[in-house]
Amino acid sequence: MKNMKIFIYPINFLLTVLMLAISTLAVGQEQKYFESDVETMKKPWTNLDFYNDPDNFQFAIVSDNTGGMRPGIFEKGVEKLNMMMPEFVLSVGDLIQGYTQDTTQIKKEWEDFEQKVEPLKMPFFYLPGNHDITNDVMQKAWESRYGRRYYKFVYKNVLFVLLDTNDDDDNNLTMEQSNFAIEAINEHPDVRWTFVLMHHPIWKYNTGGRFEKIEAALGGRKHTVLAGHEHRYQYIKRKNSNYYVLGTTGGGTALRGNRFGEFDHIVWVTMADQGPVMANLKLDGILSHDITNEKTAVMARSMLANTNFKHLMLTNQGEDFTDGTAYMRFQNTADVALQVELSFYHHHQVDIEPSKKNIVVGPGEEKIMEIAMNAQSAVKYRELGLAQYYWRLSYPGVEYEDFYLDGNADFPIESSTPDYYQPQTAQFVDNAAIKFNYPFKSLNTQVRIDGKNMDSKAFSKDIQITETTDIEVRLKNSKNQFTAPATKKYEKIDFIKGKKIRRAQPGLDYAYYEGKWDGIPDFGVMSPLQKGVANDFLVGDIAVRKDLFGIRYSGYIDIPEDGMYYFQIKADDAGVLKINDKIICIDGTSEVLNYPNIANSGATALRQGMHPVEIDFVESHGGERLRLYYKKSEESSWNFMVLDDFFKTTSRKK
Repeated sequence: MKNMKIFIYPINFLLTVLMLAISTLAVGQEQKYFESDVETMKKPWTNLDFYNDPDNFQFAIVSDNTGGMRPGIFEKGVEKLNMMMPEFVLSVGDLIQGYTQDTTQIKKEWEDFEQKVEPLKMPFFYLPGNHDITNDVMQKAWESRYGRRYYKFVYKNVLFVLLDTNDDDDNNLTMEQSNFAIEAINEHPDVRWTFVLMHHPIWKYNTGGRFEKIEAALGGRKHTVLAGHEHRYQYIKRKNSNYYVLGTTGGGTALRGNRFGEFDHIVWVTMADQGPVMANLKLDGILSHDITNEKTAVMARSMLANTNFKHLMLTNQGEDFTDGTAYMRFQNTADVALQVELSFYHHHQVDIEPSKKNIVVGPGEEKIMEIAMNAQSAVKYRELGLAQYYWRLSYPGVEYEDFYLDGNADFPIESSTPDYYQPQTAQFVDNAAIKFNYPFKSLNTQVRIDGKNMDSKAFSKDIQITETTDIEVRLKNSKNQFTAPATKKYEKIDFIKGKKIRRAQPGLDYAYYEGKWDGIPDFGVMSPLQKGVANDFLVGDIAVRKDLFGIRYSGYIDIPEDGMYYFQIKADDAGVLKINDKIICIDGTSEVLNYPNIANSGATALRQGMHPVEIDFVESHGGERLRLYYKKSEESSWNFMVLDDFFKTTSRKK
């Protein structure tokens, strides 16, 4: 024992040695993720900088499942997600059909959807769309099942803010939610990226400055904004950041292809050091994140606008057809040339020349195509049938070889009725300047005013009228061919005096009916099943059942100042707006039987004060919706009318 030496080391030294040993062992174990027997100086690989930073991660986003849901598509997406294995999955809403107050149906739809996502091997984050939270009943169902409608979370130092854009009427955020988003952003100033997800792309809407305040809070930090709802994919550069409107993951779409943003997909996001790398995984392929962008969006709109194939047909006079000319107008609003190809099919009674026609419409150009038609022998119009043709619209060049549309179309061989009157609104107060603004400048006009023939140049400038006037116009070409007469009555109207109503309060009285009607019935002779006071136009909140019901709203519209007021109604299935017992406008499908000559917008001259108002609504089948809009001139934009802001009732609220 004499030769034994005992060394005593300080505890700090021992701990240092232990930590060094553990660190060396960990490095050795960490390097074992790659092993090879290749010992040559040259290696059969480029490098060993594997993309395996633990701070980087992958997640996926699914888009609309409903709004015309196609069975099996979302389930297919779930299968593909399990193949790709992201760390989690986000949604941008519209997960169930909704639009009901039936709690049993709501429960069933959510249970059905939960069965669809149950096979996912990773977390799924819910976000509400308009189909998911249609009314107060559905909102309560959401909150009882999923808790918060809008929320935030942080994952690997990345902030996610999920918003509910159904939180205020007509797709907006309440001030409370806007403040929540701003606070969430300000609470996390040092995150490496921020994602904001929502259903409606409300940066396109008038939010009263609420979303703009959120954008201001995002200013100066790296962020990405994503939405759904439109069922058409688009990448947008806005405020130096990437904004995306996603396509569908099973929702209704025409599926016209990549360049139109109409495809079923999953968005695959890889969070890298420099920011997110995004790719669109079509359920049958992979697409880049900018497959449709601001440039291609303009090109798509231009091409789609030309698929209307609006034509003008002039024919010979008389009962039998002998000859005519079809004029087809094409406008290119894109920065790339548009190629138009038409090929008319053989017609047994009419020779069509040229039967094939190809034109190129340059950027910003407009071109008129003329198609001559001559009968082989005089024939009755009713025996002519249709001129049928194949069409193809495309953008020339290899870059856009997949950017085209084609199909078949037709039009009747008969003279057109050209309604090119301006202004379109047929009411005026003191005077009006009328113009016939048609695009085919090579044609001449024949004008009759109150039954009297006018100079052919009458519509080369505005016609000033001060009284109710009937105007009739026909177009004529050099071949002595004519359109049918286009007639319009411009009606001079007087200001209607407003009333002073005491003790009026926001709201409208409503009466609820049930039945099956071919058009809009006279609710005044019917007994309602229930009555009450409404503070919004959410007809589904009043209805007892989903289909086959009607509602009459009545009360007053509060006009703040004298003026000409333009109103528009949008209704599914049918709606009529009356002010001072006069029909102003109608909309829908079934109302045509009752009011065939009234449009969905109209005008009336109103003095300041209260004016009696009556709004009839009919729901047949499918979704139900009622919206009203107004403006102060024909040229201005429509403004959404919140019921409580514009309408008053004298009924006492219970």
